[in-house]
Amino acid sequence: MHVGIFGGSFNPPHTAHLIVAEHIREAGALDRILWIPAARPPHKPATGLVAPHHRLAMTRLAVAGNPAFDVSDLELHRDGPSYTVDTVRILQDEQPGTTFTLILGGDSFRDFATWHRPDEIIRRVPLLVYDRPGTRYDDVPERFRTRACFVDAPLLEISGSDIRTRIREGRSIRYLVPEPVRRYIETHGLYR
Repeated sequence: MHVGIFGGSFNPPHTAHLIVAEHIREAGALDRILWIPAARPPHKPATGLVAPHHRLAMTRLAVAGNPAFDVSDLELHRDGPSYTVDTVRILQDEQPGTTFTLILGGDSFRDFATWHRPDEIIRRVPLLVYDRPGTRYDDVPERFRTRACFVDAPLLEISGSDIRTRIREGRSIRYLVPEPVRRYIETHGLYR
């Protein structure tokens, strides 16, 4: 089985996440996508980050109904920052017969050299990078570029920060997030 590791804050998970994940699953010939909400993303400020249990619940609601999508709470059980290298080690130890690929957006790939133990990550798993057509990565070290497969992703201007702003301003987020996620946000009064 070939599984794509799709980590992120998912604060909240939105329609663009779903579209990109399905596109990447097909383009990368992946059997499954494993969505992993980070407890404490090391490269993002904690400002505006709702509690991990809410992000986990919303991610589960977002992917429900797609049999190729699973959600893991693996990073929510660890203390400290959610380092990808630790997640990859654990997944490989727990599922030795599974081939894993790490899914990254182009912005994350550009910063990959600053990640915790990036050389160990690329020794363990290849990278599947999605971004806009024509994006260049000349500043990314060659040792990382040679371990990456690049896939053009659909151009979608939806972001978690915009969704959070819209909620604070009392504006609609309908169709920006799956309806069960919208209801969950409303029920729990998130991002106000």
